[in-house]
Amino acid sequence: MNASAARYLILLAALAAAPALAACGISVDKDENGRNADVNIRSPFGNVSVQADKDTPPDTGLPVRPGARVSHADDHDNANVNVEAGPFAVKVRVARYEHDDTPDAVLEYYRKELARYGSVTECRGNLDFKDGTAPPRCKERARDEMQLGAGSEKDNHVVSVKPRGGGSEFTLVHVQTTRG
Repeated sequence: MNASAARYLILLAALAAAPALAACGISVDKDENGRNADVNIRSPFGNVSVQADKDTPPDTGLPVRPGARVSHADDHDNANVNVEAGPFAVKVRVARYEHDDTPDAVLEYYRKELARYGSVTECRGNLDFKDGTAPPRCKERARDEMQLGAGSEKDNHVVSVKPRGGGSEFTLVHVQTTRG
């Protein structure tokens, strides 16, 4: 899952929940620049919570490679998203960083870190976690982005790495789903 796919997932989850949450409580907190930072929607049908902080990435369960800097390419690349609807829930943690090291060096670091979550799949493109407990498989191809993934459909970690200038940009993603 690349950063664009993660943003799309966040937007899709919020839009899917919007009709069911129309008659509900909505709270929107803005940051010091007037941008939406935290959004909380509560209703009898479910809850949606998005916390976006450009300077403080969420804990994805993966260590941040030493020397990495928080990316400011997009103000909403770092987010905690929680969607709860009855017995179904999804939690998504997304954090984007920059590093002076090459993409290969960043990938090597995260191959080792992801191994603690199971078999590591490498894909030049997007990963698919749709087979229950099976390792992920490659779904789409991309030219300049490599993804590493480990875990299952219900609890997975993805690292997406691409070149940026003379170094790298990488995104750490943790997705957890539960079904009643």
